[in-house]
Amino acid sequence: MDIQYFTRLWSEGKAAKASGQTFWDNRAEEFNKLVTQGSPDERIRKIVGFLSDNSLLSKDCSVLDIGCGPGRFAVEFAKQSAEVTGLDISDKMLDYAVRNAEAVNLTNTTFINLNWDDVNLEDYGWNKRFDLVTAINSPGIHDRITLEKMIAASKGYCFLSNFIDRIDSVQDILRTEILKLEEVRFYSNTIYSIFNILWLTGYYPSITYVDTDRETVRTVEEACVYYGTLFETENYPGDEKNELIRRYLEEISVNGCVIEKVQTKTAWIYWKV
Repeated sequence: MDIQYFTRLWSEGKAAKASGQTFWDNRAEEFNKLVTQGSPDERIRKIVGFLSDNSLLSKDCSVLDIGCGPGRFAVEFAKQSAEVTGLDISDKMLDYAVRNAEAVNLTNTTFINLNWDDVNLEDYGWNKRFDLVTAINSPGIHDRITLEKMIAASKGYCFLSNFIDRIDSVQDILRTEILKLEEVRFYSNTIYSIFNILWLTGYYPSITYVDTDRETVRTVEEACVYYGTLFETENYPGDEKNELIRRYLEEISVNGCVIEKVQTKTAWIYWKV
C-alpha cells in the first residue's frame, strides 16, 4: 500500500461537497453554548494540558487554529501562548469567537473568515509561520492537499484530532430510522489514512486515543431547530422533514426536554514538521 492508496481511502464514503457557510452559521449558537466563560469544559482542559505536557504549547509560541468555530480552543490557547490566529468559514462562529476572547480580556487573538481550501500561504506570509498548527475535529483538513498545507504553515508542530467512532442516541435514530437517510460516517478511515500518509511522507506521528461520554439536554423547541438544521436532505420537503423530526422528539421527550447521550472515541495525533 502506497501513499496514493491512503489518499484515495481518505475520500471514500465522504460527501462530495462539504457543508457551507450557512450550515455552520445555523449551528453557531448551539456550538457557542458549550463555551462557559472562564471555565473550559473537560475536553478542552484535557487537550490544552496534553499540548502543554508535550511542549507543543508555551507562552512564546504562535498558534494557528483551523476551523476555530466560536473560539473554544483558541481562547484557551491564547491564555498560554503569545498569539493565536483562528480561521473559520462562518461569520457567526467568528462573531462568537471575538466576543469570547474579549470576555476574558485577551488581546492576542485574531479571527479571520477563511476557507482553508482557498488559503494561499504565500499571500498571507504563512509559510512556516506558526509554532503550532491545530485542527480539532475540523472539516478544514479533509484530504491530502489540506493536510500538506497545514504542515507547510508550521515551523514546529501540528496537532489534529478526529473521531474514530461516535454514537449519538437521538441523532442516529433520526437519521436512519425516521428520515431514512444513508448512514454517513464522515470520519471513516480519516485517522487511519492521515497516520499512514504522514508516516509515508517521513514524519513520525504520535497518537493517543480518548474516550468521552456526555449528555446534552435541549427543550423540544431547541432540539427541533438543532436537528432540523443538522439534517440537510432531499428526501423530504422542508416542512415534512421538520414534522417527522418534531413528532419523534416529542415522543421521546421527558418533561419537555430531549436528552441525547453521545459516546465518542477520538484520536489525537501530533507530529514535528
